Formats: sequence, C-alpha cells, structure tokens
Amino acid sequence: MERMKITFLGGGALRLLGTVDAMLQKVDAFPRPHLVFMDTDKARADSMATLTTRMPSAQRNMPVTEATDDLATALDGADFVFCVVRVGGVTGMERDERIGASYGYHGHDDFGPSAVMLTARTVPVMLNIAREMEQRCPEATLLVFTNPITNMVDAVERYTSIRSIGLCPGVYNVVWDVDAILDVGMPPPDFHYRGGGLNHVSWITPETTLQGENLMERIFREWSEIPHRPNAQRCAWDHIAPLVEIDRVLPMNNGHQVHFFYHDQWAQRMADEYADRDKRDLRSARQDRHAAEAADLARQDVIEDFWGQEAFAECRSELLPDLGVEVMESIAGNLGRELHVNVPNHGHIVDLPDGAVVESAARVWTDRVEPLGIDPIPSHHKGICRAIAHHQRLLVDASVASDKELVKQALLAEPVIRSIDRALPMFEELWAAATEAGELTG
Repeated sequence: MERMKITFLGGGALRLLGTVDAMLQKVDAFPRPHLVFMDTDKARADSMATLTTRMPSAQRNMPVTEATDDLATALDGADFVFCVVRVGGVTGMERDERIGASYGYHGHDDFGPSAVMLTARTVPVMLNIAREMEQRCPEATLLVFTNPITNMVDAVERYTSIRSIGLCPGVYNVVWDVDAILDVGMPPPDFHYRGGGLNHVSWITPETTLQGENLMERIFREWSEIPHRPNAQRCAWDHIAPLVEIDRVLPMNNGHQVHFFYHDQWAQRMADEYADRDKRDLRSARQDRHAAEAADLARQDVIEDFWGQEAFAECRSELLPDLGVEVMESIAGNLGRELHVNVPNHGHIVDLPDGAVVESAARVWTDRVEPLGIDPIPSHHKGICRAIAHHQRLLVDASVASDKELVKQALLAEPVIRSIDRALPMFEELWAAATEAGELTG
C-alpha cells in the first residue's frame, strides 16, 4: 500500500508533536505515513523530523520522515497539507499586540489590530502555497491551522481551486468551560453539543445536553453557586455571566465576544502585562528556549521520558481528540464524522452572509464537507457578527492586493476600532514595523 504523504508547513513548530503523536496512535488509519516537515528554518524542521521518530508512539508505528526548506519538494504528491505557518513569528504578534495596546486597543492573532497585520502579511504567503498546490498536489486538502483561520480559508476558497478546511481546536474549549462552571470533571461525562458562529464569536445550540439534562437549564439552576466554584474564573465567568444571562446560551469558544463588550478593560490589561512582563517570560522567548532544548534532545538516540521533557510540556493534549487528525482520518476513510470546522457559510448559519467563513458543526467526507444547519447566534448579536464578516472580507481582499490604503480601510471597519484619531497613527506604526521587519510584500 502506498504511504500517505502528509506535509506540515511551518513544520518546525514543536506543537505539531502532539498532532503527530495522535496520528501515529491510529495505526489502522495512518500506517507508517510519510511525514514531511517544511520550514524556512531548516534546523527546526530537522529537529522535528528526528523527534517524531523518537516519540513512544513511533516505536509501534514508525513513520518515514523528511525535513526541507523547499516548498515544491514538500508539496509534490502530498495527500494532506497541514499549515501552521506564522509569518513574522510570535515575535511579530507580540510586537503588534504591544503597539496596539499602547494606543488603547486590544487584539490577538484572530481579532483587533494585530490580526489585521497578521492577515496582511500572511494571505499572500497562503495564496502562494495554494497556487503551488494547484500544480503539485491539486487533489490534496489544505488544513489551515494558521491564524486568522477564517481569513486564510476565505482567501484560499475565493482565490484558488484548492479545497481548504479550517482547524480551530478552540471551538472545543466549551468542554473546559462546562467543567469550570459546573465542576463535573474533564472531559464532562455524557456531554452532547453543537454550535457555531464566526471567528470565535460563537455559541452552542440551545438543545445542548449534559448527562441527559438541558445544559442551560442546569446552569441557571446552579447560577448562584457558579461564582464560588474553584475554576469559574478559568473561563472569565465574571465577564461571561452577564452575556449568558442576556443570551440564555453559553459561548462556545471561551466567549471571544467579551473582547468586544469589554474591550477597553482587556486593552488596559494587555498594556499592563507588556509593561510589567520580563522579556524572558514572553511566549516568543519560551519558544526559543524550548526549540534549543528540543534540538539538543534530537541529538540523542533515545529520549527517556519523552513526554516528561519540559520542551514538550505544551505539545500534547490527552483529554481531547486532535482535530486535525480527526479531519484527516474522516477524509481518508470517507467516514462522514461530525466535527466543528471552519468552512464557508451557505445558509447553514442563519443571518450570516453567504460565503463568510464560519465555525460550524459539519460532516466531513472524502469529497465534501456537509455543514449542519444551525442558528446558534443570539438575535441581538447578529449585527456585530455581520460587521465582523464584512471587515474580514474587506481585509482579505486588501491583503490579496497587498495594498496599504485598502488594509487601512479594512482596519477602520474592525468593530473594536472606534477612534480614528488613535487608529490612524497606530496603523502607520504597525505598518512601518512590519515593513522594517521584511514581513510585507508590495
């Protein structure tokens, strides 16, 4: 049987070890796969290719591994392309967050000014990947784990012929939230839910049940007890609770809508964190330390207590299935598995624009993805969701054109941007920093 070729772009990312581990444990679905790790930092790709063969699951299902910094080599004949590239790296994200916060704006890599800049510098790279796929592996599925996922999938779907599916494990964070507020254990037993929305502004459906009982009825029955539970603040319950009380439904993805309704508080918090944080504690610094540790480990013939190594501490999740592996297995086996993925909306989420990339429950088959018809969005939130969708469409088109003025217009359409006198000088600083770092084309 011909080996399945799975290419990881941004393949030097240590977090991929968890995905590879989950894959290798499914011996029947992924027997001795051919795994290609492509990264512009060839040394990190080399480390990943070697470390993959050292993990315990590889001893039962040894893959063939390859490292490269050549995109064409990585894509030739691939069955799946798993994309985790981050143009500008975490350092670029931290820079953009810090600049945004200095002007009073909150953001991350999927919303706010920092997401605008990440989209502007990543969309051209994503389209180059997809167009190369059109020549070298046109039947392959592009699995997008690159933020902002909605914008990347939108660009690929509208500007190329490649099939793409967005992977945001964050939609599954609702299981952690349910445990946090109801203290039922992780994962919550007998928990059945669907949900959707867009760009993390998403909700579960009212029919969701926990242990045979309607979830929302239980939440409201235990409402007065929730604030006193030990993990309630893990999901920012103090901010989510007023929205839940109004909406009568639980947010699906850590309540990203709080970033809009509590924007100024979160912006100040971000500014304070960057002002007080030691540079050695920044995520970028931790990643560099872990990459160096991983490179040292890769030189060992045997790595004792593989998953006990500090460098791999954040790479593995044993409580929830790996979404990327679940999607690949469902496509390869034509299983029609129900999963929450990012795909264009074609009427299955009511009142959201046609073609807008949404988070939605869907059945995944070899030749198609069938979104399940749901309308989980509270009525009074549909306006902000449509505004987000409009902003994202403007931003993707501006990024495809690599046009500074169009990107600026898209920034001003972002719902958190409410002050043009702060937004314009902030944009100029963001653009100049990205240009100086060589992150922008055109």
